[in-house]
Amino acid sequence: MMKKLQHGIIAGSMVLAFGMVSLVPATAHASTYSAKRSHSVRLVWRRSMKKHSYHGTKGYLYSKHLGRRYKALKAYPNTTWKTMGHEKLRIKKNGEYRIYYHVKSANGKHSGWVWRGHLTKGRAKQIIYNKNVSDKDSYLEENDLNPTPSATKINQAFIKIVNEARVAKGVDPLQKNETIQTQVSDQRIKQIPTNFTHYDADGVAYQTALFKAVGLENASHGEVMDNRDWAQSDTATAKMIAYDFQHDGNNGAHWDVITSGTYVYYGLATVNQKGKLYTVMNLMSEPNN
Repeated sequence: MMKKLQHGIIAGSMVLAFGMVSLVPATAHASTYSAKRSHSVRLVWRRSMKKHSYHGTKGYLYSKHLGRRYKALKAYPNTTWKTMGHEKLRIKKNGEYRIYYHVKSANGKHSGWVWRGHLTKGRAKQIIYNKNVSDKDSYLEENDLNPTPSATKINQAFIKIVNEARVAKGVDPLQKNETIQTQVSDQRIKQIPTNFTHYDADGVAYQTALFKAVGLENASHGEVMDNRDWAQSDTATAKMIAYDFQHDGNNGAHWDVITSGTYVYYGLATVNQKGKLYTVMNLMSEPNN
């Protein structure tokens, strides 16, 4: 009995350690710097502005004052950009003026300055994600925009994606367990917005004590967490969470955990903190007898 119990705790700890890497997706831009381009313009003014929606496929994203050039907008054909600020630049060579908008993608992952002449007002054409969630910028669906997040609907959409992926690889769907839900996941979601880690100061997984408290310690356990911005719709946000786990910087380790045949039961919780969404999923195998 003790040998089996020890194995279950060790297995769970390994999954947690495995799942710690790069859970919070980081924004990163490949860029090229040009001092010549930066010195070719003079800043006239730079101001904040109200949010407006734009899309476009021409031109590039730049840093303010154009020093760094990031990706071309054609890399984001289905992305809706939200304005945050604008600046007026004078081109020294010919004395002309240009207005650049500071924009951020609706999913919160990309930002930069772009000449307003390369932008068209309005949202980008909406397309439906495929089940592989291969393009995280093409995430909005028709008639699926809502003013505020619904944790219940996000969780429903996410577990549907998960179980479709499990069935596709020949693994049974995960089964919701109310004890795990209420006594583990619902407790963990209270902790992670202010302490986004699996472990306490002694290196012990927080979920270990929670499973033990309800007599479910004699099994293998796993936990995955995500932290992201609201994506304007519940379905879209669920797909973005799935994308985060599939492309976590560790070769999809988190998605492998979620779709592993080792786990049978789950609890899933999401909380909205002023537009920032936190999600935790706790997994358990069949208990060892």
